Amino acid sequence: MNWRKVWKWHLWMGVTLLVPLLFWLSTALIFTLWPIDSVRGKSLSSGRSMPPIQLKSWMSPPPEALEGALAVTLKIVEGHPVAVVDKGAETAVWDLSERKRLGPVLPLAWAREVVRRDFGGTYDEEAAYLFMRTGAGQRVAGAGPATLDLASEYAGPRPVYAFYLREASMHLYVDALTGDIKARRRGIWRFYDLAFRLHSLEFLPDGSKRTLMMGVIVLGFVLSVTGLAMAVKRLRKPC
Repeated sequence: MNWRKVWKWHLWMGVTLLVPLLFWLSTALIFTLWPIDSVRGKSLSSGRSMPPIQLKSWMSPPPEALEGALAVTLKIVEGHPVAVVDKGAETAVWDLSERKRLGPVLPLAWAREVVRRDFGGTYDEEAAYLFMRTGAGQRVAGAGPATLDLASEYAGPRPVYAFYLREASMHLYVDALTGDIKARRRGIWRFYDLAFRLHSLEFLPDGSKRTLMMGVIVLGFVLSVTGLAMAVKRLRKPC
């Protein structure tokens, strides 16, 4: 056996294997730089929640709200009792105090109350957008682009309000039907998310990803075998 050629191939296989390993280690290092609560924006939450309010007998949806309904959800949003009526193709929000239909989503003012209560910093709203079930978000308050597409930043349920808070550089997402906080997206999260996508090779098709991983596994196995063979040869060499 030509051990010089084995050594040469072992060397270049090691260099080749080092490239993806450095790539994965460098992107994984980013995951350790910030606490996960800071990345998710929870550190900017006040932690305040609305005190529970008992539903009264009169807080029932009117008969016209229930016609054709598939499901009805009762909810208290910032002190307002509401009913979310799901009719399949459409959803309607009813104010149970006034016993009137508010529309397909909660009023913007109520969603803003949720954000003001939840956000623990200085409230500095630059713009607010409403994302319906499909399509881009439409600006409903503030300044900025008339539409906004944040599909890569938020993949939760819709409809949803997105409030951009300037000082925190954060989009805060509020469920437009229930008033629940769904996500907080800061600049740190976007950088973290980019690193995660690179680390998990999301930019590659599944087939190419599997081929790459199999190549790394095979290369690592061959590298181990050749290294072991050279180590044994070295140990057996007479002094």
